[in-house]
Amino acid sequence: MARIIFELVGVFLLPFIAYAGFLIWQEKHPRAAKAIFRNRALVIQSFIGLMIVATLIITLGLLEERNRGGYQPAIFKDGQLQPGRIN
Repeated sequence: MARIIFELVGVFLLPFIAYAGFLIWQEKHPRAAKAIFRNRALVIQSFIGLMIVATLIITLGLLEERNRGGYQPAIFKDGQLQPGRIN
């Protein structure tokens, strides 16, 4: 479960990393970080990140293989234990 959360957080942070790379590429002054909050770039990046994560969750939910059968518990048959399985 933690792996899934870390992956989704990583995907959410992609727009922020891209914007930071853009600022470095533009060779902006470090004080330009204050302009990020004034220009609402942080809100836009958060929205884009949430949209990417939501799209990823929906896509994986639709394309992931589902086990439609039920669980058959382990049983003793002919003196031997047969392990449980999902049909």
